[in-house]
Amino acid sequence: MVPSTTLRSLLILLGIAVLAATSCSRAPAVTGASIPRTADGKPNLQGIWQVRNRASYDLEGHVARLGMPAGTSVVQGGPIPYQPWAAMKRAENAAARPTADPVAGCHLAGVPRIMYMEFPFQIFQTPEHIAMTFEWSLVHRRIAMNGAPPDGIDFWMGDSRGRWDGDTLVVDVRNHNDKTWFDMAGNFHSEALQLVERYTLTDADTIDYEVRVEDPKVFTRPWTMAMRLHRVTDEARLFEYQCHSEDEEASGAFERDPKTWYPGPSVAVTIPAEWKDEPSPAPRPAPAPKGAIKRLPDGKPDLQGFFLSDGGGANYGLGKHERDFLTPEGRGVIVDPPDLQLPLQAWAKAEAASRNTPERGYDDPTAHCFVAGVPRSMYVPGYMQILQPPGYVVILHERMSWRIVPLDGRPHLPDEFRLWQGDSVGRWEGDTLVIETTNLNGKTWLNEVGEIVSHAERVVERLTLLDADTIHYEATVRDPLVYTRPWTIAFPIRRQKDEMLEVACLEGNDDLQHLKEIRDQARAKKRGGR
Repeated sequence: MVPSTTLRSLLILLGIAVLAATSCSRAPAVTGASIPRTADGKPNLQGIWQVRNRASYDLEGHVARLGMPAGTSVVQGGPIPYQPWAAMKRAENAAARPTADPVAGCHLAGVPRIMYMEFPFQIFQTPEHIAMTFEWSLVHRRIAMNGAPPDGIDFWMGDSRGRWDGDTLVVDVRNHNDKTWFDMAGNFHSEALQLVERYTLTDADTIDYEVRVEDPKVFTRPWTMAMRLHRVTDEARLFEYQCHSEDEEASGAFERDPKTWYPGPSVAVTIPAEWKDEPSPAPRPAPAPKGAIKRLPDGKPDLQGFFLSDGGGANYGLGKHERDFLTPEGRGVIVDPPDLQLPLQAWAKAEAASRNTPERGYDDPTAHCFVAGVPRSMYVPGYMQILQPPGYVVILHERMSWRIVPLDGRPHLPDEFRLWQGDSVGRWEGDTLVIETTNLNGKTWLNEVGEIVSHAERVVERLTLLDADTIHYEATVRDPLVYTRPWTIAFPIRRQKDEMLEVACLEGNDDLQHLKEIRDQARAKKRGGR
């Protein structure tokens, strides 16, 4: 007879084994007529998704410790098969995680870690591309359903190429660097990492997500993790968690501007007398199309593709300006008022002049690698990709940010929700896409020379396809705290043959400390002169 204590121990061990097997095994895919499908018959993955596990803390089963809640393993078949040296390195990483974890420094999380961080993300789907936009730091992933990855270039987020295997989306992710971790616990990889992700829609609200990991420099064999992604049904949109800006605002490294930042819902905003409360100018007629334009199956103009703005030097001044020792010349993109000058109020003229000095370069949010805002995102030098999945227009920016423009006529967010990229809502007026953006936070600059917008800014953009390779872009800005009247800019956005790559701004930002030293020296000099 087996002693009762031994029997209990065996039963406990058996229960643990069953639980581990259940948590790590892939659930059988249940597909067919029960799942939503796109117009081309593929499983429809569109929507907002989020994990309900603790994998972002530690992929393996772990007990709770400071800053790390307990969680079960998502690794199949036992522990992660590290080579002996790599197991020691993993332990070193874990001990140093408060400072060594790349995500602790707000660096790009990499793949697959971004998929199971405790922030929601949204999937958009077209036959040629799948895009994933993440609430965390406005990161995005682009999954091309055709084409070959670039040679000799590595990325923080890897290069993703997708294909359909029946009803399962299979994504090969390669070209990684060696700078990201799998989780907070220090699980890591080398630049030889290769991933195969599998996304299987099991019902309308659940995706089985599986990742095969291969890295012969670090592991003794390939291994697999598996988990579920759950549809988010209580929020209709993503918000923003700008990791780096939140960190710098909390530490005081990025200082509040009381004139432009949103003061909070309890503060009454007084419109200066200089503001002329006149209607915005009528949209200027876009140049006529040069023939037939490409259209989507629903008849709307097809704006999709990779583009680069011909912004006329707008990132260094919206008006016409000559080259100086810091900035290139610009042709000017202001088309209204008639004098082609920004109609600044008196205080804003003085503030803009102050910002356009060497000691204020540190104050430009893009110098900190924060997102550019609207309309600046549209003319910061760098590629963008435009997608038109059902119900949306999505703009992905090379400098790692996104804009999601719903076309369903939804109201704007309540006033207290303030975002770097604002709240954009779109509609079609004939063949012109009109985007109205509100709820901006007032933290952005219009360009590197410090031209100004505030939290009172409202932007109406108009995008009109002129031919297969050109979009006419126009934006009218109303900001009664800064300007005396509305004003408008316009420029072409031109199609590019090459794909968009990745600009990891924060991760390679070597200039910010120099700009801070210039600012601090100027401040010290002013204090000494008092």
